[in-house]
Amino acid sequence: MRTVPRFIALALLALGLAFQGAHAQKDPSLVPKYGSLPKTDTQKAADRQFLAGMDKQFKGDRKKAAQETATRGWQSLRQRNAEEAMRRFNQAWLLDKSNGLALWGMAAIQGGSGKGAEALQLLKEAEKSMGGDLDFAVDYARALGMSGIQAKDEAMVRQALDRFARIHEQAPEHTLNLQNWAITLYGVGQYALAWSRIELAEATPRRADLDPRFIAALQQKLPRPKTK
Repeated sequence: MRTVPRFIALALLALGLAFQGAHAQKDPSLVPKYGSLPKTDTQKAADRQFLAGMDKQFKGDRKKAAQETATRGWQSLRQRNAEEAMRRFNQAWLLDKSNGLALWGMAAIQGGSGKGAEALQLLKEAEKSMGGDLDFAVDYARALGMSGIQAKDEAMVRQALDRFARIHEQAPEHTLNLQNWAITLYGVGQYALAWSRIELAEATPRRADLDPRFIAALQQKLPRPKTK
């Protein structure tokens, strides 16, 4: 059961979340897993204080604490506050390093900052606990597709397309799976197939979620085929 409605994470690419840079170099809480660097005594003390407070609040249930903290991170991300979101995701990871919601959030921010390889690594790690979440599965497929297109890696693109197909078998009316499938097909020049996925998406209950900008771009590449 979901704790909070979420955007499809990699749709956040359009939000321009490239906040990392000088600030991140000074503040390890702005990079995934605190940059995986050794911490100072002051930072270690702050971690102990944070964990002790959360243990008291959640009666020692760190998995629950991590899930609620990661949920707050997603709320910040929906409000386009990527810095606060990353801090929350790092706190959730500190509480429970297997928390997929936090790892997914980190991946969303990395992807939005143009760090596709790093995002994929985080998504791979998150899949261990998030594999049953359809929105996550769509995100992962989209990330694979976009990275494969950028790297001209046909095997990666094929893996993405296979994932979209499997999700469609499980959830044929998942609108954004169909749209992201179409976007990936568009990226490799398969415009007619992209239209077929869009037309399926237009028949779903959430068709209003479709991005008219993408449909317009597809129309420029190949006018909508006439249905018989």
